[in-house]
Amino acid sequence: MPEPGSWRRLLGQAAALSGRLSPEDEREFGQALDRGLSDALPAFGIAFGCGVLLFSAWDYWIAPEHAATTASLRLALVLAGALGYLRWGGRIPVAWRCRLVYTTHVGAMILSASLLPDGLVLALPAITGTMFPLALVEPRLSRLAALVAPPALLFAVVGAAVLPQAVFASCLLVYAAMCGLLAAVALFQGRLLRKDFMAERALAYSARHDSLCGVLARGYLLELASHDIALARRYGHPLAIAMVDIDHFKRVNDTWGHPAGDTLLCAVSRACAGALRASDYFGRVGGEEFVCVMPETGETKALACAERMRLAVAALRVATPAATLSCTVSIGVARLAPEHGDILALLADADAALYRAKEGGRDRVELAAPAMPDGA
Repeated sequence: MPEPGSWRRLLGQAAALSGRLSPEDEREFGQALDRGLSDALPAFGIAFGCGVLLFSAWDYWIAPEHAATTASLRLALVLAGALGYLRWGGRIPVAWRCRLVYTTHVGAMILSASLLPDGLVLALPAITGTMFPLALVEPRLSRLAALVAPPALLFAVVGAAVLPQAVFASCLLVYAAMCGLLAAVALFQGRLLRKDFMAERALAYSARHDSLCGVLARGYLLELASHDIALARRYGHPLAIAMVDIDHFKRVNDTWGHPAGDTLLCAVSRACAGALRASDYFGRVGGEEFVCVMPETGETKALACAERMRLAVAALRVATPAATLSCTVSIGVARLAPEHGDILALLADADAALYRAKEGGRDRVELAAPAMPDGA
């Protein structure tokens, strides 16, 4: 019997072959697979069930005298498994629904074939063939084994009862070989699906985040802000935004070069993002301009948040090959009001407040006028 350590090594090698991801990424990958399975299961299950029922014609061709019995058996088990086609409001995990569908439908094929002369031998290609579509949609070996094991056990029990010993041994060997091939297909498919998953994640991240600073990109930030504004209007909750601009940034680029300016941009964005609450979000909207969106935030708290960002940037000392840089920011704050038709109108007010901060000497926070009643 293999030692426990050898099983762990075997599992580790299988994980490496499948391109297994980090625990967090693997969990998200599994969740994405489950969503896809849940969406596909009704159509897949119906097609599978119809195929199982259509095999009643094969039963009639092999043994007409048993066709009525096998057709009834097929219909009963397919109808029982059809419960797995339903979503059940998400109360039943998709893994259990898949097991119900697969076990009952393949079970119908095995039990019906066992009633026919040499039926199990003749039906073996169809029975094992049903495993391979599973590897295309369920590449996780543990889940796949849980799906395949009950029908395989049923085949072994029924085959031992109705087949001659030599024929049963041959059928069992073929079934085992197909299970090994199934595992190889699942490993290969899992590697491909994981690569696709990570590529999609990287693409989504690059579309939503600024390529230089790593904070939210303008388009995605405005999309999130529009959603939060709609919620704030619907439920009467406060919301505020702050527009942040680095003072005299052009001077940095002209004096120390664009690489130094890029380093400073990244440092400022990190400092501002670090001064926010978990519910706030921060993005770059152009050049040296950033926007912070603060849901559930009234005037007083918004000004306090802007002041934290201002102080965090003022404390920066950014080492670059050219020089150690420091800078300040001017910030304009605007709170959502009935006259703001959309995020662009709110941004315009914040931009006007930012302009006053620049005109007032920079390195300061200004509130959009007229000031709203304090709802903080």
